[in-house]
Amino acid sequence: MHASNRYPNVCHAQIQCFLRVRSLLSQLLLAALLFPQWSVAESVWPGAHWAQADPASLGLDREAIFKLSAEIEAGQHGNIDSMTIIRHGQAAFEQHYEWDYSAQYEGLSYPSPPPWDYLNVDAYPFHGDTGLHSLQSVSKSVVSALIGIAIERGELPGTDATLGELLPHRAFADPAAKNITLENVLTMTAGIDWEEDVSYFSLENDATASEALDDWVGYLLSKPMTVEQGTLFDYNSASSQALSEILATATGVPTNVYAERHLFGPIGIRDYYWNSAPEGHTNAGGGLFLTAADLARFTWLYAQNGEWQGEQIVPAEWIARSSASSIPVYGDDPDGWGYGYQWWIYRHKTASGPKMYGGWGWGGQFPLIVPELNLIAIFTGWNIKEDAHYASAFDLFYDRIVTSVTAP
Repeated sequence: MHASNRYPNVCHAQIQCFLRVRSLLSQLLLAALLFPQWSVAESVWPGAHWAQADPASLGLDREAIFKLSAEIEAGQHGNIDSMTIIRHGQAAFEQHYEWDYSAQYEGLSYPSPPPWDYLNVDAYPFHGDTGLHSLQSVSKSVVSALIGIAIERGELPGTDATLGELLPHRAFADPAAKNITLENVLTMTAGIDWEEDVSYFSLENDATASEALDDWVGYLLSKPMTVEQGTLFDYNSASSQALSEILATATGVPTNVYAERHLFGPIGIRDYYWNSAPEGHTNAGGGLFLTAADLARFTWLYAQNGEWQGEQIVPAEWIARSSASSIPVYGDDPDGWGYGYQWWIYRHKTASGPKMYGGWGWGGQFPLIVPELNLIAIFTGWNIKEDAHYASAFDLFYDRIVTSVTAP
C-alpha cells in the first residue's frame, strides 16, 4: 500500500520544492523569534514625498526626538532651520523652524566675499522664496559622488591621475603641484600652502581671498606646496572647486548639468539652484541649494551604498572609500575626526557603537548617515555670525537619537 498524493494535479518535484520552502520559512520565522536582532526591516523608497511612520515603529525613541525638537525650537542649539530623521526609508520626523534673520542681522556689515552676500536674507539661507536651502560645503560631498560616477563611466581616469593630467590647460606656480593626485585632492591632503581655519569674513582666509578674485582655481595653483602630498590634512575649498573644473573638462558639460543627468534625475531631485564661480564652473565648494527632503534623497542614496530602486547610481566601492578615513584630520587622536572623499568621519564615540559619517556645511548643514542602523538625519541651519555658538549636529544626533535606537 502506498501513500496517496494529497495534491493530485501537482507533480512530486513541485511538492518537494513546496515543502523545502515551507521548512525554510519556518526556520526563518523561528530565528526571528529567538534572535530578533537578525530581523531587519525592509527599506522603502520615496515617491514624490517621504513615507511617514511613527518613530516607535522604526525603533526610535519618540520622546528623545520630540525633546530635541523642543530645544531646537527654543533656540538652545542655535539657528537650526530643519531636522529630518529617516529610517528604513520612512520619515520618523520632519520639522522646519523659523527664525527672524532680518532682525538678527540688522546693523551688521561683515565684508562678505563677492559675489556672495551671506547677510542678504533674500539670498541666504534660502534661495528667494523657493524653499531651497544653502548647503555650503555639503556641495563638496555631492561633487565627490559625481567624480565617482564619472570614473565608473570611464569619463575620468582613476584617483591616481594627477592635476597636470586632468587640468592640462592650467599653469602651475609650483611644478610639484602637477603631480598632486586626484586621491589627495579628494581627501584634502594635496600639500598646498593654505589657510582656511580662520573666519570666512576675513581675507586672511584663503577660501575668502580666492572667492574675491575672478579665478578661484588659478589662485589655488598660484600657491606653493609646503608638505608632501598625502601626509597632512588641510581643509581647502578651492581644491574642491578644482574637482568641478576637472569634471567639466573631462565630460564637456558643466558640473550641474552632469548632476542632473546622472545623479539628481535618477533619484528624483527636480528642483535645485547651483551658482557658479566667476570663471564659469559650477561652484563645488559651497554653491548648491536643495530642499531638506531632497538632501535626504542624496543622503539615503549613500546609506543604500549607492543603489536607488535597483539601479546602481554611485559605485558601492566609491561609497566605501568616501566613508573611510585615510588620515587623521587634526593630529593622531584615533578618536578624533576622520575624512574620506569630501565626507567627514565621526569617530569620537563610535569605538563601541555604530559608525557614523556625514557632510558638514558652514552655518549648520549636516547630512548624517549611520549605515548599520539604516538611519539618516538631515539638519540645515544658518549660524554665520562671528559670535555664533551652535551645537554640532553630529553630537546632537549621535548622543540623543543614535544611542537610543532599540530595534533593528
